[in-house]
Amino acid sequence: MPHAKRAADDLTPLGKLDEGALHGLLGYQLAQAAILTTGVFTHAAGQPLELRPVEFTILQLVNENADITPGRLAKALAMTAPGITIWLDRLEGRGLVLRERSTTDRRAQNVSLTRSGQALVSQALKNVLAEERSVLQSLSEGERTMLLELLHKVARLRK
Repeated sequence: MPHAKRAADDLTPLGKLDEGALHGLLGYQLAQAAILTTGVFTHAAGQPLELRPVEFTILQLVNENADITPGRLAKALAMTAPGITIWLDRLEGRGLVLRERSTTDRRAQNVSLTRSGQALVSQALKNVLAEERSVLQSLSEGERTMLLELLHKVARLRK
């Protein structure tokens, strides 16, 4: 039995295929939206600033959180300790982060940004926000705020 025809807005953006049951799956719609947002990041920060999304995320988290440790970063990003170490090694090699022994706990290291790291993450954030606003101009400010709040709420379900 054929499915009812969907409106043009309900078809895949490219290829114009009927999504069928995929239309109601959050994971599918998030993946489709990620195609758009990954392109935005690549155009706004990835290529011009030679920055990968995970590097940007690490830099931004370090920028926003004083006395952050590699362990807390790994936990926040669902990475292993060796995984975060590899990324921090790369960022440190580029002169973007510093790892220093904690003054309160000599066993711990704190990660901080260098001036170059601060300048890079600031420029990347500015570029990505501007590009997102341009690409998502069909959303009202309220819709954009609601989308961010709902996605944040879903993300916080992660344990």
